[in-house]
Amino acid sequence: MKPFTIAGVSFWPELWKPEKNLRLLLTHVRQAAGMGARVIASPEGILDGYISRDLEKHKIREKDRSTKGFARRLARFKARQLALADRIKGQCIPRVQAEAAKLGVYLFVNSLDRRRGKSVFNTTFVIDPAGKIVGKYDKIHAGFEMVNALGKGHRVFPTPYAPIGVLICADRQYPEAPRSVALAGARVLIINSYGMWGEGANERFIRQRAYENGLFVLFCHPGESVLVSPEGRIIAATCAWEHVVARAIDPSQAVGRGCFGSRRMAATYLARPDHPAYAERYREKQRKKAK
Repeated sequence: MKPFTIAGVSFWPELWKPEKNLRLLLTHVRQAAGMGARVIASPEGILDGYISRDLEKHKIREKDRSTKGFARRLARFKARQLALADRIKGQCIPRVQAEAAKLGVYLFVNSLDRRRGKSVFNTTFVIDPAGKIVGKYDKIHAGFEMVNALGKGHRVFPTPYAPIGVLICADRQYPEAPRSVALAGARVLIINSYGMWGEGANERFIRQRAYENGLFVLFCHPGESVLVSPEGRIIAATCAWEHVVARAIDPSQAVGRGCFGSRRMAATYLARPDHPAYAERYREKQRKKAK
């Protein structure tokens, strides 16, 4: 592990317009790379516009299942989703890969991914500096996204800079998800998101997840990108008029094992009676008593 600059890209994508969203994404990715970023992440649904937000308009929710015409509405929406996913896979993702290779950066880009026939996942693509897709993470806590298949298992992706874990939006609300990523060895956690955001609405999640797991957390949302230290402090964030935040971090400062972000605290937290740190604290107490 070594220090590196990580960046989050933020802008509001348009529904069902992947080519337009792609042009904006690549513009901001180039800006981030120009700021020295070696790892760059996007918000959730950055190419498709996060079409799950369109489900309410078409009355495709759990509470709508018993309503007249539900099956027909669902089938029509699903057909349109499949066509969109095919466009993204065939036309947009290759251009993202090419840009990663051109800039020599890692990209963590979220959008739809069609696999196994008609199964579509809410997926973060992990693309390396050679432009190769080296992994994917599929959103797990997405039961309300009725047209998407659910992912299984948490992933940590090795990079030359640090092991990096990924969660998507609602995943962050469940303590077990980032904990699983931390225990798998991650030192940095990227959260691609489209849901709630802003002061008070979201920071309690990302700051707590960083603190309780000792991780750097980069939260990427269309309205803001926020970087949190392993101590749970916000150390960088976009303003309302910005689209890119970039900050150098040292992943060796991240404990990554749920020991509250401090190696010194971790040593005492993990100490057993036969542990040198425990023995030293015991001797210090005895010395104080002797005085």
